[in-house]
Amino acid sequence: MNKIIHFVPKDGATAQSNISNFIAACRPLLASYPKVHSWEMNDWDLDGVVRLVGRGTSRVAAVFNRFKNGPSDGQVPMSMPILEFAKAYFLYRQALRPTNAFHVRLVAVRALEQALLATVGTSQVELSTAAVFQVADNLLRENYGEGASYRFGRELTILAGFLSEKRLVAVPFQFQSSIARAQDRNRVGVEADLDRKRKLPSEAALEALPQCFRYATDPVDVMVSSVAAILMAAPDRISEVFKLPVDCEVEQQMDGKPCYGLRWWPSKGAEPMVKWIPQAMVDIVKEAIARLRRVTQPARDVAIWYELNPTKLFINPELEGLREKEYLSPNEVQALLGLKQTGMLPILGQSEHKVRSYNVGKSQRLCMKYADVEQFVLSMLPSGFPYYNEAIDLKYGKALLVFRHNEWNSGKATSPCMIIPVGTNKINDLLGARANCKPPVDSIFSKMGFTEQDGSPIQITTHQFRHWLNTLAHRGGMSQLDIAKWSGRKDIRQNQAYDHMTGGELLEMARTLTQDDPRLFGSLAELAAQAPVFRSEFMELQFPTAHVTEIGFCIHDYTMLPCQKHRDCINCTEHICVKGDHQKTERVRLQLELAEEQLRRAEEALADGTYGSERWREHHQASVKRLRELFRVLVDPAIPEGALIRTLNADEFSPIQMAIQDRLGNSHLEVVDELRGLLPALSGGQ
Repeated sequence: MNKIIHFVPKDGATAQSNISNFIAACRPLLASYPKVHSWEMNDWDLDGVVRLVGRGTSRVAAVFNRFKNGPSDGQVPMSMPILEFAKAYFLYRQALRPTNAFHVRLVAVRALEQALLATVGTSQVELSTAAVFQVADNLLRENYGEGASYRFGRELTILAGFLSEKRLVAVPFQFQSSIARAQDRNRVGVEADLDRKRKLPSEAALEALPQCFRYATDPVDVMVSSVAAILMAAPDRISEVFKLPVDCEVEQQMDGKPCYGLRWWPSKGAEPMVKWIPQAMVDIVKEAIARLRRVTQPARDVAIWYELNPTKLFINPELEGLREKEYLSPNEVQALLGLKQTGMLPILGQSEHKVRSYNVGKSQRLCMKYADVEQFVLSMLPSGFPYYNEAIDLKYGKALLVFRHNEWNSGKATSPCMIIPVGTNKINDLLGARANCKPPVDSIFSKMGFTEQDGSPIQITTHQFRHWLNTLAHRGGMSQLDIAKWSGRKDIRQNQAYDHMTGGELLEMARTLTQDDPRLFGSLAELAAQAPVFRSEFMELQFPTAHVTEIGFCIHDYTMLPCQKHRDCINCTEHICVKGDHQKTERVRLQLELAEEQLRRAEEALADGTYGSERWREHHQASVKRLRELFRVLVDPAIPEGALIRTLNADEFSPIQMAIQDRLGNSHLEVVDELRGLLPALSGGQ
């Protein structure tokens, strides 16, 4: 629709009257969904309006069914009168803020209905209160996992605000879902180990995939192993692989070296890009792309035919003569459609575009009209044809991942005239996602005899490759900005959910940066050299934890004490910078400029006699001094790249000095000399 009009409740009208007006105002919006033929339908086909990348042939529908034990039970429609409101609310929200995740909105309304029935005995929306919504919130928490219930809870909060804002409830109220966002930071314990196991591919899977790629010959095995090879070369979403055009490869010289990459359209907001492939994987990805082109070329040929001849049936050259016939025999129809046997012909009469049978000639032989068969096939073209993805102007004739109907089903004959897109579920099935179902679905691993070490089926999802590569990048010390760019993210904070390093690995990384490193210099090295214990023991005591900051990394142990500097890292002796990290060096320079400006203002305030300005000047003087010293070291060409810099603060009041004063205050003079003797070794002379 070209124009959306916001619903405005009438002054003085009752909540029930406003709900009736809201439903009446939203009913005309149904015209935007051409496959929904009636308001009374409870199963709305959204095909052609909501387009999901990677759904394959799966149906996209909004189903207005009841909430039962988590998901809808798929049988019982919502009760009246909330059913009418649910339909209107769905249309209104989709018109104002279209989303492919529309099911989240449906679940929120289903939970509200269940809560209303449980608390007031009716599904009248105007009787909703904060208490009713709290019951709905509890239902979501009890029936869904952490991630899903949090998303549904957020939508429940939006629904509550909508009802009060539009005066659709008798008494306005405020409600905020109490379902907390799932935390991805826990790295230790049984739950953390299980979470890593769920999100990362197993060792057996990683060992089996190269063998599958090497020995695959069947088109469907070639397709899934080649897709897996691409996913193992760069941290991609499978929806982004589906967007690859057939001419996706890019080769050019960079700094005198050949580079190879793929044209990429990220799925979550980042700009289109060329995703460069690591040199070690270039040959593998080139071969994977070449294999995909080869096995999907016949489907692209069919797609190009239909793009050029949108009203004609594609026919193999040897059957071209059938185009001139009015009636076709069952065997001729079988040959045209690629059916395995004529006994499958009745399905043509059960389709949406039914194909009638006729008794033709003296023998009254059962035949079908060519025009009817042609119309049937044209109606089976994928939704949105000729566009595979209209948002990026990609047509089926140029898409990398498109197959002919039944081409990946060895039990059925491949249709020479019908095409379908490859879907996420199909690829996950071929990677073992349904290996434990009854009956089990064959995967590329089961076909080739690969299993886990305990004999159980190998199971992978396409998203596990993304988690795995991101974790490898974190282990290798890649910067957060580079990981975000490599993964096609707009926000580096999203990296955290894909980092599955264990607590031990993080600790080992911090030790590797400091222990037995020939690049180590300055106060940190001097401090370690003076330690009266073995260096490995000292490092264990000194650096039990570490985390990244915007200019370096912090080694403060938060398990012992909160940060005493309130993120004033430059004036902290527990902060380390790395020489050669140019992005963080630039941030130090910017901080220096800001600190100098703050010092200038503090001096102006002091000249004006502003109360407290002297303390601020002292603080900014110290910050400017330390930033200048740090920046000088970071840009000094005489200092080797990768050197670790830790500045000292002679004025900092250390815990050891606090202990000395405490002992003095309690008259334990006999230990003072001992503590003072240890002070230079343990605090670097502070």
